[in-house]
Amino acid sequence: MKKIIITLAALAVAASSAFAQLNVGAGYSGTSMNPSKGDNSWYNGFNVSLGYNLPLWRGLEFSPAVEYNFLTSSSAVSAGIFGASVTSKSTFNEHYLNIPLMFNYGYEITPDARIFVFAGPTASFGLYADYVNKVDTSIGSSSGTNKSDPVALWGEDSKYKRCDIKIGGGIGLDVCRHWRIKVGYDYGLVNRTKVDNLTLHHHSIKAGISYIF
Repeated sequence: MKKIIITLAALAVAASSAFAQLNVGAGYSGTSMNPSKGDNSWYNGFNVSLGYNLPLWRGLEFSPAVEYNFLTSSSAVSAGIFGASVTSKSTFNEHYLNIPLMFNYGYEITPDARIFVFAGPTASFGLYADYVNKVDTSIGSSSGTNKSDPVALWGEDSKYKRCDIKIGGGIGLDVCRHWRIKVGYDYGLVNRTKVDNLTLHHHSIKAGISYIF
């Protein structure tokens, strides 16, 4: 009996895999970094992904993927003293590898259109993060720029954690059986800072389009 069950399970997986569809996608990423003290910071960026859709049962699909995510944010402060103008601009950049493990359930509106909702966890791994500070100074017709070298945010002494586990979901539309449009939201469960008496969570939105082969 045990051998029969194992054989049937293997056949079911093989049959499902035969209908799996590879997809590639790209889109917008936006993340709000919400500390328990102080102001929130908003990052804009983009994502590119490679995944597949595995039909499970009556409109239910499993859609794992591997996704590269880039986020950036800039802030500037200006001051003028005795005819001199000084502007200090800081730019923060972050690169992530995300692994979303989403389940979606859809309804076929027409043979060429399917609407669906999706939900699931995402594992997020920080690849690299840094910030660069640039100071522009002008006095009359003279001006100059001083740009610092990139400073890595992740290291042995860093107070900023690399990894996160997110839970999220959203809504999407499959069109002409090859195009998938999605909008979703993820909530970061991990406190991303090591600073005492402070918490920092990422709240993210994504919107993108994928091509299903």
